[in-house]
Parts: sequence; structure tokens; C-alpha cells
Amino acid sequence: MVGLNKNNMKEILDDFHYHEMLDRIHVIACNIEDHLVQHPVFKLDKEISKPIEDALFNLAEAYQITGQRGIKENEKNN
Repeated sequence: MVGLNKNNMKEILDDFHYHEMLDRIHVIACNIEDHLVQHPVFKLDKEISKPIEDALFNLAEAYQITGQRGIKENEKNN
């Protein structure tokens, strides 16, 4: 999106953009769960698993925030 600044981009966001972001966060969280959390190293090495757990927590938080913003955007547009 050449020529768009942050303010311009906010003006073109709609509820579908938030829905799309929810989907992408979900895909990444599932990949982390399937390929990292289920790995034996994750289960045995807390120094490695802790930052991965933190990443999942942060993704869950981002998912919740995105969902709330999507609801607000949907209400604004309807």
C-alpha cells in the first residue's frame, strides 16, 4: 500500500479486515501448538518452553483485542 500512512490505513479498515486478522492469529497459534508445544523439547526444557508459552499468551490477547475491535467496527458500519 504505497502512499498510505497509518491514519489513511485506519480509515480503510473494515470488519472483514479484523475477521481476517482473527483467522491469521488462529492459524499461527495452531501452528505453535502443533509444532512446538507438542515437541518433546518443549515438554522437557522450561527455558525454551516459557517464551513459547508467553508467545501463545500474547497471541491469545491479540485475538481477544482484535475480536473486540472487529465487533466495534461491525457495529459502526451497520
